[in-house]
Amino acid sequence: MNYKNKPLHINTLVPNGTYEVTISITAHEDITFTILSQSRRFMVQDASLKKNEKKDYRFNVSVCDYHKNHENYTSVNGVNLDIVCDGNFSAVSAVSPSVIPVIYIAGDSTVTDQPAEYPYNPSATYCGWGQMLPQFLNTGIAVENHAQSGSTTADFLKVNFTAFSDKIKPGDFLIVEFGHNDQKLPELDAFGGYTENLKRFINFAREKGAVPIISSPINRIIFRQDGTLLNLLGDYRKAVQNICAEMEVSFIDLWSRTTEFFEAAGPVKAWDYFWSNGTERDYTHTNDIGGNIIARFAADEIIKNNIQPIADLIKKDIISVTMPEKKLDTYTQNTKELEHLKTIGLVNIPQALALTDIDKDITSI
Repeated sequence: MNYKNKPLHINTLVPNGTYEVTISITAHEDITFTILSQSRRFMVQDASLKKNEKKDYRFNVSVCDYHKNHENYTSVNGVNLDIVCDGNFSAVSAVSPSVIPVIYIAGDSTVTDQPAEYPYNPSATYCGWGQMLPQFLNTGIAVENHAQSGSTTADFLKVNFTAFSDKIKPGDFLIVEFGHNDQKLPELDAFGGYTENLKRFINFAREKGAVPIISSPINRIIFRQDGTLLNLLGDYRKAVQNICAEMEVSFIDLWSRTTEFFEAAGPVKAWDYFWSNGTERDYTHTNDIGGNIIARFAADEIIKNNIQPIADLIKKDIISVTMPEKKLDTYTQNTKELEHLKTIGLVNIPQALALTDIDKDITSI
């Protein structure tokens, strides 16, 4: 059976905890496949096997309850696996308890585990970078992503945090990335409520014996006429930098990494990394292609900060990113092309678009 249109689902009932999972896959024809866990976290992506070839894949999975804003507390009672494949294969899985550190993630839509529709289209599928991170880690650590679309630092501290605040333990990590929604509320301005809430995350993690890691928000792809990105989140990046320096916390600068990358790509190519269904486009939310790129940036930032033991567990041979070759875009010298790009929102914010409406509402997906 071909599992490209509907993944093969495997569920193993186990309580909250961390587990080592082994999947043995046998190809009955040449195949390419992706292994997902829990709420579409990427454990293995685009692996290939030849006909009659068999291979074991081993990784760690965290099973943890979650509590989303405006939703009831949800109990999670198993390791859930999905295998998306373009051909015929058979699979056998084994799950065993494994006491290892956990990377807990707090964040918004740009970080969260986003669902997908099938048949699978990576360009038209929303993706937070947190769900792409597990595939870049060797065994010995697990990722538990509690980020939620539409969330602010205040929302998360009141609601989402309750699902794992009693589970985080010495040796664990807490990665925090917010900004896109905070900036829409005056009480969560960069150097006010936002800063104070990030300090609450840091202090809580340290009280639990865990290691806090704070990331600046990724940038939106709203281009100005000179080919640079409009700086809507620069103050939030600066606030994170200030907090990390003051409290001696590792600073993951995804704002700078994404700004550099998407400006190099330019206002047309940059859309390849953000959600699009062919007619509609999104300024803020990456697709699976973009989420993969940003997760590689996050992994590289962890290595640069020498955050142990995560840095030593990263698969360094598969996280490199080829920067786009920056060229002088023809639209800067072509009035007709420039006017066309403005009409479809590639250059400058459409005049009627207010800051509060700039991000596509995907909280219901």
